[in-house]
Amino acid sequence: TPLHCACRYRAPFEVTSLLLNTWLSYKENRNESAIATLQSDDFDLTRDAEMIFSHLFALFNNNADNPSPNEIMDYFIHTEMWNGATLVLDRYPTVFKIMGLDTKVMADFLTIVGRCC
Repeated sequence: TPLHCACRYRAPFEVTSLLLNTWLSYKENRNESAIATLQSDDFDLTRDAEMIFSHLFALFNNNADNPSPNEIMDYFIHTEMWNGATLVLDRYPTVFKIMGLDTKVMADFLTIVGRCC
């Protein structure tokens, strides 16, 4: 896939993150087995791309050193990885409650990640 090529050939972070976000837009790619296919590939990632993948993989393992779901959500929001944010909400619905979003912002955020109020 284009995502795999971008990861193998050290594409710029902007390209890799756009392709990953698009890949995650397909519901069949937002499960543990699909994510595991990315983990098992032999990628030559840039440091930024390595960071985004490590946050993605952390959603599916219980390593004590992983960032919390809230930290992963913050990272995906910061990098505008909206389908990653959707995945966090799918896996950990309570994260939304502790985000502390203002009521006026909440509707916009939910719209961006494909949810309803």
